[in-house]
Amino acid sequence: MTFAILSGLSLVMAITSAVSALSNLKGESQVQGWTTAGAGTLALVFALLGRSTRTLDLATVLGVLLFGGIAGAGWAPKGKRHLLAAGAAALSLGVVPRLLATLSAPTGTPSFTGLSLPWAVARAAGFVAFACATGAVLLGTRRSARLPVGGLPARLHSMHRALGAAALVALSVHLFALWTDSFVSFSWAQLLLVPWTSSYRPLAVTLGFLAMVAMVLTASSGLLRRHLSGWRTVHLLAWATFALGLVHGILAGSDTGSLPAIGFYLAALVAVGITWLRRFGERPAGREDPSPKDAPPGRLPGHTRTVSIREIPERSRKGGRHR
Repeated sequence: MTFAILSGLSLVMAITSAVSALSNLKGESQVQGWTTAGAGTLALVFALLGRSTRTLDLATVLGVLLFGGIAGAGWAPKGKRHLLAAGAAALSLGVVPRLLATLSAPTGTPSFTGLSLPWAVARAAGFVAFACATGAVLLGTRRSARLPVGGLPARLHSMHRALGAAALVALSVHLFALWTDSFVSFSWAQLLLVPWTSSYRPLAVTLGFLAMVAMVLTASSGLLRRHLSGWRTVHLLAWATFALGLVHGILAGSDTGSLPAIGFYLAALVAVGITWLRRFGERPAGREDPSPKDAPPGRLPGHTRTVSIREIPERSRKGGRHR
């Protein structure tokens, strides 16, 4: 696959995302919202693989976040239509760098520091899977009474599930790319059954296998929550997915020592750590019950005030009516 083909695919996805956004400015179609965000994301992925990313691609990133969060996940902030219009404008602007990259794309096979294209795709898909899984953990750990962003809990739950599904899709791409790679030969048995037999960093590959199992169990427990009484306990494996995936990415990655990779893993660790502390390290504000000594006279903590019969007007006790 040549640089020109990758740049062309990126341009097609950017145009698709912009057109989809312009036809859904009210955000009425959730499916179209995810289509817009998905096409924009693919445009960025193809640009990354073709090594043609530019500063203006940040506009596409902004558009993807706005349409994915508002039209896709259903977040309803103030000025929703204005934000969607800004997102559509950003995605339209994002077509410009893709067009310039296509017109100036060199020919030849992409060279990722001497690595094969499948290996680069596998690495990119691994980053995407880990990022989506981390986002799902962050949204799933929030307190239901203290939303970090505006909107309804059901909307955030929808985004939580969407990120989980995206993580599974990226995981599938990751596995398939590893299987087709010639740089490191993996069999399906090594990827799905006996990862410790791999010739390439067996410990790291085994940790990745365990992260995959934890991710699948977490997603399955969420889908079957109406049929599994203990699904919440199984769902806690999301924490194991994050921890194992983090260590797997650090140990197995061929670019772990690079500054972007270090920043990526560090940001994910800090975000999840802060979320963990806020979720389990603090009591919800306003939930503390008053102690008996602080309770008002005649009232116990958690109970209504006891009213003495002497406090009831005499005519109310007799059932009389004032005339």
